[in-house]
Amino acid sequence: MKIYLSVPMIANRALERARVLERAIKDCGHELTSPWVLGPIEYSTGSVNVFERDRRGAENSDAILADVSEPSTGVGMEIMAAYKAGKRIITVAKKGSRVSNMLMHMDGREIVEFEDNEELYAKLSNLLQHQAESRRQRE
Repeated sequence: MKIYLSVPMIANRALERARVLERAIKDCGHELTSPWVLGPIEYSTGSVNVFERDRRGAENSDAILADVSEPSTGVGMEIMAAYKAGKRIITVAKKGSRVSNMLMHMDGREIVEFEDNEELYAKLSNLLQHQAESRRQRE
């Protein structure tokens, strides 16, 4: 499965958590389609149209995995692009986080709540491994 990883990049960046999410995706045999979220923060230089790249990435992947522990306009836009394209939406949120009511009421959204990165990896891997096993059985 091709998974678009969506994480806050400018404010509220949690790079260590993003790397945990990447590891869960790859360890379960899935493809990360947005590797740039693990690199340095991109500033508007004109060389990359971030809006078009990220919109297309969210729309063309099989699923979006979004960290919604902290507010992020970009993450919200990527989730909406994936939603409108009919993609699977998996969200992760640290327990106690205040998540947007609009997102909480989104039909079909899956949520993984966690206390720490170890629990996040375990819960997400369980969810993604089940998906990988189901896909292999169909093939």
